[in-house]
Amino acid sequence: MTALAKARRVSARLLTAALVLGAVGTGCAASRDLGGVRVAEGPKARSFAPGVVADRSAASIGVVITDQGRGMGFVIDSAGYMITNRHVVEDADHIEKVQFPGLDGVPEYSMVEVVYIDPQRDLALLHIDTDETLPALGLATRKRTPVSDYVDEREGVVILSREVDPDDAATMDEDPGLLAHTGAVERLEVYNPNVGPGSFVGVTARIQQGQSGGPVLDHHGRVIGVVTWTWRDQKGGFAIPIAEAVRMLDERPELESELDQRARAESRALEYLAALGTGSVDELARLTSPSHAREIRGRTIDVLIERSSERSVLQGFLAAIDELVADRMVSEPPLATLESMVAHTGSDEVMRRLGVSGTISRDAVQAFFYEIGSTYMAARWFGNYGQREALLVAVQHVYSLDTARSMALVDIVERLAGVRSNIERVDVSPSLGAPKAVVTADIGKGGRIAVQMRMEWGDWYVSEVQFIDDAAREASSGTTGSSKPTGSRRGGITPMQ
Repeated sequence: MTALAKARRVSARLLTAALVLGAVGTGCAASRDLGGVRVAEGPKARSFAPGVVADRSAASIGVVITDQGRGMGFVIDSAGYMITNRHVVEDADHIEKVQFPGLDGVPEYSMVEVVYIDPQRDLALLHIDTDETLPALGLATRKRTPVSDYVDEREGVVILSREVDPDDAATMDEDPGLLAHTGAVERLEVYNPNVGPGSFVGVTARIQQGQSGGPVLDHHGRVIGVVTWTWRDQKGGFAIPIAEAVRMLDERPELESELDQRARAESRALEYLAALGTGSVDELARLTSPSHAREIRGRTIDVLIERSSERSVLQGFLAAIDELVADRMVSEPPLATLESMVAHTGSDEVMRRLGVSGTISRDAVQAFFYEIGSTYMAARWFGNYGQREALLVAVQHVYSLDTARSMALVDIVERLAGVRSNIERVDVSPSLGAPKAVVTADIGKGGRIAVQMRMEWGDWYVSEVQFIDDAAREASSGTTGSSKPTGSRRGGITPMQ
């Protein structure tokens, strides 16, 4: 195998005008408008060497830089629409910029909007606000279709990465651009419900931190998948089939008119109320407003991290988990024991030690320790992390949007799980900045609740549930439900950001 086949640096010098135009032109053999995004299906008429695929594609691949980290993305519509991973942007307060190392001068764009985030898959749609025409990649398919229709097992693939930090690259005399990695499709259908629904494509090309959201390219230069996760300390990684990104675009709700917004608000509220009726925490979390969850995180998780660390509560809690890990008498982690430990964190004694009695609920305290404890145990048990490394993983998880949403749900699930409700009315307040909606529902016995909703990430999310009258509180008092959030146990899986 030649050095070029193993890895090839792609810099701005190599991207001539002909190659850039070729990358755009060859991807337009067939196109389709999906919710305002025009995607092109690349032709299969010609195969290219890995280096040529990298050269022809580099101009369309961007580095997405947020206040929390960086990932990658790729342009699918020359009007500035990009695909990336949900986890690259969902935990960030804002996107600082998108940088294109494969374009002459390494241009940066700071006007970047999160247009839509897939509620199920690890996918997101971004839009760069620019008058410039950006080179777009052709997709292997523009239809919802099985991955085997456009990918063959053992087929060669190319993945590009940004090996240097963008700030470091700015200080260099010559920007090193992107590095190409070659490999092959190893498995067409890999399932891992801890990461997301549906199947993933396994590839042997090197995948590491910072490559999330980048494209997996076939020998025709078409995108066959979106890089999303890898096993810790194992070669290769996994990608979401590109047909799933097409599905996301196809399912993205139309919310142009007030009538569209009202109908969608009612539909989302029905989903939320149905999840309350079944006590489905995962479904409720999916529908919970990200900005509201961050508000909860700011006034709850920050306090609990500080208090539990200062007063040695967290240290003792994690030390007890270390003892469980050291005493491995069974193949699975002792979750029942962990849950018993978590229950104790809501006791009067621990609440007094933390100094949060009357300001933070017992349920919130227990939810916090469950999230940090279950993640710490998983990192120690499955990933063989050391204590310090496992703690960093656990704290990172506690500050994630998933945990923030779980914390935001604690009181709602405790009071309303099992409630059966009927929608009475939907009121929408249109706004160019942040549209809002209020859905009023009857929960029986003459009680009513108001479901407050915000428009975020291209859809309606629930920000708060309020009791309208005393009858609503009484109607909810006889319900049963567990306030303990479902823990996220990833084991040795590392979402790449």
